[in-house]
Amino acid sequence: MTQNTVLFVDDESNVLSAIRRAVMEESYTSFFAGSGAEALATMEQHEISVIVTDMRMPVMDGLTLLKLVKEKYPRTVRVVLSGYTQLSQMLATINQGEIFKFITKPWTTEQELIPVVRQAVDYYNLQLERDVLRENLAKKNLAYQNIFRMVEQKKVQEKEELHNLYKISETLFSLWRKNIAFASDESMNYAVKQDEVVSIVEEIYLTYLSQLPTVVDSRTFSSLISEITKNCDNRLVMNYVSNSEFKTQGNHKYLLMMFKILVYNVPVNYGKINCELIRNSRSVGMLELVFDMNLRSHQLSISDQNRLKVSCALLNKIGNFYDIKVSLQYVENELNNIRVIWEASEA
Repeated sequence: MTQNTVLFVDDESNVLSAIRRAVMEESYTSFFAGSGAEALATMEQHEISVIVTDMRMPVMDGLTLLKLVKEKYPRTVRVVLSGYTQLSQMLATINQGEIFKFITKPWTTEQELIPVVRQAVDYYNLQLERDVLRENLAKKNLAYQNIFRMVEQKKVQEKEELHNLYKISETLFSLWRKNIAFASDESMNYAVKQDEVVSIVEEIYLTYLSQLPTVVDSRTFSSLISEITKNCDNRLVMNYVSNSEFKTQGNHKYLLMMFKILVYNVPVNYGKINCELIRNSRSVGMLELVFDMNLRSHQLSISDQNRLKVSCALLNKIGNFYDIKVSLQYVENELNNIRVIWEASEA
């Protein structure tokens, strides 16, 4: 705590001299002013703990000074030192200036002035401690509110993710049922083998579980493109030209996971995959990113195409939870590209 300060105000120089001698040994720092204007100038320069002022002063009397002090420096403790003893004057001063103590002249140093000033300083320090306690309590309350809010948000998120897992599980069982039906139909020559279905589902499902809980964050677009490319072992070549940088906000972890799985299901001997990227503005703060993974130059086998069909179906189901859609695009029954559409927020 900084040292306390006391400002004494009186238009009589002999009174100020007497006070100066009386408080010389006190622990607080003393300031002296011969008028109300000088007192206000001092308070602009220093933080004053206690002001002790005479009532009868020319130009600006003590009552006017104390009213101004109350308005500008409400924490400063106000003490009146005056020869006025009329009850009406004392009441007016107390009511309008909220006076801590009223010392009448003639006063004694040891019995009246020094004890009252010490009490005023102690009162000022108590106010400071109270304010600090209140501030700390307010900060703690805010911290607790934030913790409770985070806990509630966490509960909502966990409930939503459990619901998503339920929906994903429904999709998995439906996928298996359909594939079993295809496999039992002898006319279906190109059904995905059961062990391949299990392999695809296991890969996607376990990878999805590993990136839970869902994290919504923001990233610069250039860093996101770099991460996607790196995550795909540099097999994905992004074609996007822009002179402006921007940030996206959303579930980047799932987007990265999805690209990795899609590229993984295109056989490595087909080399690099070109990906055209288009950015569309939807509304204020919202944008649509369209990724077209070009497969025209790759002659994929029916088995590879079926693997991609299963992967895209499952990834699209999960992606719907995060405003991400993935689908296979065909031209004249020939697989043309994999399209990923992400409706993202612009951070």
